[in-house]
Amino acid sequence: MKYLKCSRISLYILTLVSFVAANRIKDMLYMPISGVAACFRRHNGTHQFGCSSSKSGSIGVIHIVENEGDVQWLETNSTAGPYTIVLSFNMFNMEILKRFKNSNNVNGVLLTDSTRNSEHPSSYSPDDSCPNRYSGSKLCDKPWNPYGSSILLEDWPFPMFYMKDEEALSKIKLCYLKYNAHNREKQAERSLCALEMKSFMFAALNSESCIRRSTYSINFNPDVFCDPLGDRNIHWPVGPMNDDVKSVIMVIAKLDANSLYEKLVPGAGSTVTGLVTLLATAIYLHYLNATVSDKNIVFSLLNGESLDYIGSSRLVYDLKQENFRALGGKLLKLDQINSVIELGQLGKGPLYLHTNNFNADDAMLSNLQSKLSAKLLENSNPPASVQSFLKENSSLPVIVIANHGTEFVNKYYNSLLDDLEGLGYSSNSSLKDLTLSLSRVAATLAEELYSVVTGTSGPPQPNHRFVEDLIAELLPCYLTSALCSLFSAASPPGTKLPDQLLPMYVSVARSDNPVTTLTGQLLALLTGEPQPELGAAACSERHLLWMAGLNASGVCINATANYSAAVSPAFVIDDYDMKSGVYSTWTESVWQSLGMRMLLKPSAATERFSLILGSVVASVSFILVWFVTSRADVLFNTG
Repeated sequence: MKYLKCSRISLYILTLVSFVAANRIKDMLYMPISGVAACFRRHNGTHQFGCSSSKSGSIGVIHIVENEGDVQWLETNSTAGPYTIVLSFNMFNMEILKRFKNSNNVNGVLLTDSTRNSEHPSSYSPDDSCPNRYSGSKLCDKPWNPYGSSILLEDWPFPMFYMKDEEALSKIKLCYLKYNAHNREKQAERSLCALEMKSFMFAALNSESCIRRSTYSINFNPDVFCDPLGDRNIHWPVGPMNDDVKSVIMVIAKLDANSLYEKLVPGAGSTVTGLVTLLATAIYLHYLNATVSDKNIVFSLLNGESLDYIGSSRLVYDLKQENFRALGGKLLKLDQINSVIELGQLGKGPLYLHTNNFNADDAMLSNLQSKLSAKLLENSNPPASVQSFLKENSSLPVIVIANHGTEFVNKYYNSLLDDLEGLGYSSNSSLKDLTLSLSRVAATLAEELYSVVTGTSGPPQPNHRFVEDLIAELLPCYLTSALCSLFSAASPPGTKLPDQLLPMYVSVARSDNPVTTLTGQLLALLTGEPQPELGAAACSERHLLWMAGLNASGVCINATANYSAAVSPAFVIDDYDMKSGVYSTWTESVWQSLGMRMLLKPSAATERFSLILGSVVASVSFILVWFVTSRADVLFNTG
């Protein structure tokens, strides 16, 4: 018995030592690379888009591409593939990526940020030249986004990662120069530096297929392979929605942006400028205390607009179905919508009013054009949320206020470079002219809306400085860091906000989006009615909002701002035809882990030798075990 216990202890010690040794060997073989972002897979009703690695991870020999010669070498002279390409923005375009795809010799692409110590590339937009090409009220007949490459809308057979870490990039380059760069025609004869990318996506084919695979009719305890994209829309009425309200002017803006890489969705020019201007317009109109009678104004921030107008199509669907009750429980119908004004991409420079179905002598339109010194573009249909309204009612008067005419001026639309620097600014301190441009639009629109609903010539005491100060506080929250005074004030006391830029991506419907929550709470705080007599407990009992407040001491808010679902009707309608193209059908694949690490990949000859040696050792071991087992009575006879 004592011998048996000693044997067990020895076995445990041997196992522990083996485990530690194996981990040490693994640490010597692999170098994890942190701070990377992965391209992931999405689907619509007919196709799949994006990237995925193999299930065990995709390994490729590092090949740094800096010019056309490096691409040609990969296509014609490479001998040790498959390769993982390391390149910067100057070589990252559709043509080059297609060549990698057609070579069948690429196992991954790593895009590195060469812009840290230099300027952004002249342009980079992975979206379509006609964003939401097939989901508007009319087919797109001209390239609104001339910088669009459609990289987002391609199914790539290899994983793609993005890295900004200069130290990690230096290590990759050093490893490449030491093992790979010399004597390239004989690469196959030696060990080479390689990268392993793990970004396996569980879903495939299209939304219909991956959702069907997840249904209970096939599996009583199903795995989820993909999730519908969607979140929440945010709404706020200027006045109470009662029976006296006969018509409504809707003021809308998009709340989301898009990008190729997970979590890197800044959306500065494509989304934030319009979003901040709408918030400022709504809050200023609340400050002016407009009295609403038979005409009301509803402000709406719409989510998922970058992916076939998810939020606006759901809003119009709910209005049409007489199922929209996000305004204090009062029903709002589609035929009550008098007109729609959208705040699109905004910024420095001239303004444009893209209009449909407005009379040339309309007073509000004429005043906006005059006061904003804007150019009027009649029957102009840019890719914007008003498309969902026009799709349902082609005679509805709509305006899109934007900083572009027939082509976007934003050279980084729906990309990871659509950030503060992409707007042309180096820091928050240099945002003065952007603040003035946005506040001019917000103040002018708010005062014009005030005149429309009150029937007066304008507010008795306009305060443009209020709007400028408000926008100056709003912009850093969306362009620099969520750890800002306004978001802190709109959060419950003691909330720890991340000191980083929040992604503007809509994400999947089953999880709340932080930027949506913070924006909704902020609108509630600045348009709601404080209840100073109520403490935290009493506030909660009355189902009101308890927030830190502007002085961080805690305040109870009775808010009329509210949310509604921003999930496509395609996932609500029973037996909806996913291939019909009527509604957005976007889903996002589920994944287990995303990561990348560097390793030294042995030569093919070494791998063959290891396989042969392993086979020989295994065979000898089997023979030895068989021999010992068959002779056990002789070998271990102690009698």
